[in-house]
Amino acid sequence: MVKIATRQKEKLKGWLRRLDARQQQPNYKLEPSTEEHTCPHCQTRYTGHFCPQCGMEEGTSQFTLRTLVVKLLDVMGFDESGNHSVLRTLRDLMWRPGYMIRDYLGGHSVAYFQPFKLLIFLTIIFTLLIHVLGVELEQSTGILEKLQEFQDNADFKPIWPLLAGVAYAIRWFQDNMVYSIIFQNFFIVNAMWKVYRHRAPYTWVETFIVQMYLCCQFTLLGIVQLLLTQRYHTDSLFPYLVSDRLVSLVLLYDFFQLYGEHRFWPALWRLLKVELWLIVQYVVLACIIIFCLGAYVGFVQGLSE
Repeated sequence: MVKIATRQKEKLKGWLRRLDARQQQPNYKLEPSTEEHTCPHCQTRYTGHFCPQCGMEEGTSQFTLRTLVVKLLDVMGFDESGNHSVLRTLRDLMWRPGYMIRDYLGGHSVAYFQPFKLLIFLTIIFTLLIHVLGVELEQSTGILEKLQEFQDNADFKPIWPLLAGVAYAIRWFQDNMVYSIIFQNFFIVNAMWKVYRHRAPYTWVETFIVQMYLCCQFTLLGIVQLLLTQRYHTDSLFPYLVSDRLVSLVLLYDFFQLYGEHRFWPALWRLLKVELWLIVQYVVLACIIIFCLGAYVGFVQGLSE
């Protein structure tokens, strides 16, 4: 029985190694062109798909209805050369997300759709689905209710203005989700770069690009979850529209590929360190807001006296 279990374990390890090796292989290659062209913009003679002098694409002609449709499809990641980068990017975000991001940062950017355009594209789809399905956002009001209890208590009357300011700040971040998500994304980039800067050669800016692709991945997961359950999450540590448990599992999967993790427990510990750094930044931001509000309240009370 021990030999059979050992043999099955080795077979599973071999299958996982083959799967990982397959995921690491880039799956896009643009076939070279041998036709000669004359660039209509700078009159340069060249061989290939693009002019080496000004970057104009070959085959540019008079604008027609077909040209308009092609330009529209090009915005969505479908060009005439067959580079369906949107479909490829969406597929790889689910199949090989970490390796895809490594390929993009390593120079294979033509094969994939830009993360900023893709995030806007997916966000628009997510927003439209919310309106079509009639899903309403259920915000957590626990903190606001607790602050209201303090404000109703006469013992806390000296700090009522401060409590009102904190409640206003919380309500503002809830009502302006876009700004809240922007703040959270910058904090996540700082935390990831702080934890992984000694393991990966990525700069802060490259880590920001990594985060944009992760936002695309989780927005896609949020769209799938919205279609299946007509619900989405917002009250979590990460602004990813899905539950924290799913976020942790997917991030572990991403980091295994992106940062070359090989063991589960060290990878889990580094993910926890990212979450801890994220919490520290939230606490610092909250302290700054409270300090500024307290200073403002003191200034106003000083003027009134």
